[in-house]
Amino acid sequence: MSLINLNNEQKLIQNEVRKFAAAELEPMASEIDNSAVFPIEIIKKLSDLGLSSVIIPEKYGGAALDTTSLCIVLEELSKASASIGTILVVNNCLVAFPLIHYAPEEKKGYYLQRLSQGEIGAFSADPEIDVPDRKFECREMDGNYMISGKRDFVLNGETANFFIMQVSLSNGKGLYIFDNNKGIKCTKHDILGMRAAGITGLEFKDITLMSDTCILSGNRAEEGFQRLRDYANIGFSAVSLGIAEAAYDASIKYSKERRQFGRAICEFPMVQEMLVAMKSRFEAARFFTYEAAVQCDRGQDYSLNASIARLQSSEAAVFSGIKAIQVHGGYGYIKDYPVERYLRDAKVLQVLRQTPHDLKSEIAKGLLA
Repeated sequence: MSLINLNNEQKLIQNEVRKFAAAELEPMASEIDNSAVFPIEIIKKLSDLGLSSVIIPEKYGGAALDTTSLCIVLEELSKASASIGTILVVNNCLVAFPLIHYAPEEKKGYYLQRLSQGEIGAFSADPEIDVPDRKFECREMDGNYMISGKRDFVLNGETANFFIMQVSLSNGKGLYIFDNNKGIKCTKHDILGMRAAGITGLEFKDITLMSDTCILSGNRAEEGFQRLRDYANIGFSAVSLGIAEAAYDASIKYSKERRQFGRAICEFPMVQEMLVAMKSRFEAARFFTYEAAVQCDRGQDYSLNASIARLQSSEAAVFSGIKAIQVHGGYGYIKDYPVERYLRDAKVLQVLRQTPHDLKSEIAKGLLA
């Protein structure tokens, strides 16, 4: 972190979260991945520490920390469990963020206080590709809307207390918030990675979206959605950094312990080359991630750096996961070692919300603007 200057408060946060991750998360990270169960008890502990509501203002019960501190929290937690990190990205970046910046005061106070008390908010993006058996209908009724149908890949959907959802309306897109109820059916996915992150499918049956539950619509919607994507990209980048560094740390440790031909494999040039490549990649990605976070905290335009950070960090995490398995050899493919989990989590995270192709297109537009 030589290029990233953390203040004393941020260093203290880093140390405390690192201790919590080592004591509370690492011992159970493999277990929650294998069982694929949303870690409610861990989230409760994080909530008690103020870590589930990092960016929420104090008057709503949050920790009121800046974006740089959020990245620190996400990176340190994700070294132990990327599923935990992803849950907090959703709660903070995709749920709390739009509430803070766009919701009317009544809705803002009500839902932010619930998040601060440990409740889970879910996020559902409007899918850009129509799938025949995943039809989603939105009908206008006297200024309100009635929704029915299915949504896949709802983040934090498994145990959500309420939902923030993008919806295509007759006059554009809107962002709505509504509580979980009996008209919502959860369908659990058996996914490759992020198995404890609560990513589910949901089926809606005649759910009414009242006009006063709309957070964002009209002329402000597109700009608001872009701002939401940019901020979430910073959060997801920090999670990817955590995965990449965990894979690197595991590889360093194993390469010093594993011996072949009478010496530790860390002495072999091929292994050293892989370790150097892993370190180089995620340190470069870390610079863009924290640069975007600092720009956000200063009120500067961070959109381009957020997209670059997301692209670079997600690629670094997948690369580090692959190289970690190579360093571990045959042991890298079995669940006795965590590196196979790092690769699975990295690959899923790489395509959540925005794919590498989407990010490259956004970066190109930013460069050519």
